[in-house]
Amino acid sequence: MTTSYAIGVDNQAAIQAFHSTLRNPGHHLAREILRIANQVQKQRRKGNYELIIRWTAGYKGITGNEEVDCKAKKAAEGKTSDKKLLPSYLRKSLLINPAARKRAHHKGLMKIWKKDWKTSTQGKRAARLDGSTPSKKFLKAISQKELSHIDASRIAQFRIGTTPVNQYLRQIRRVDSARCPACGDEEETAEHFLLFCPAYTYERWVLTQQAKKLRKQMTMETLLGTLEMAREVTKFIRATNQFRQPNASIQ
Repeated sequence: MTTSYAIGVDNQAAIQAFHSTLRNPGHHLAREILRIANQVQKQRRKGNYELIIRWTAGYKGITGNEEVDCKAKKAAEGKTSDKKLLPSYLRKSLLINPAARKRAHHKGLMKIWKKDWKTSTQGKRAARLDGSTPSKKFLKAISQKELSHIDASRIAQFRIGTTPVNQYLRQIRRVDSARCPACGDEEETAEHFLLFCPAYTYERWVLTQQAKKLRKQMTMETLLGTLEMAREVTKFIRATNQFRQPNASIQ
């Protein structure tokens, strides 16, 4: 007489673990399952005992699905069943997977950092230009091969409000006047430099054409929050030669 049991699992990595050497940190549970299965098989002297672990595309339609999901969620929250009802192996503290612990730690740090960043002055300014910040979108924009490290840093400065224009340089006491050195306007802001300074009308023409091509208006959001504009913005900055002045260097 053959007694067969089948366990449906929707995690292919977990199933593949049973076909490995089971030497990874997280494989101790798989080793324990195999140990118990072999023990049961030895105890059944009459007939054969067979345990099948098969892949199932989700638990939809399987009896007990909701109950299993509920218990799994509780376990993930740190809640557990009565120890007397658990297998002996699960009644003690389980081994810790170093890789999983590091991932969880990193995830926690990223969550804290994002919260701090979004509430900071620089973070709020960046969010006005690009609501998805912080995101991979910005990293993709400044990681284009045509952009140098200085180009990427300059775009980041424009986004967070630390651009070395005279308005900012005066705030940090690097210059005495916020006046625009190119056109003489009373205050050289980042917006003035990119959008309005008449001294750079010729250089700005390329930016205007690219914005029209993308069917976007010439705004700070377009220039600093659009992937396709990153290269054109850096070309404009280079063409003006404005930030090559000694007093515009930030250490």
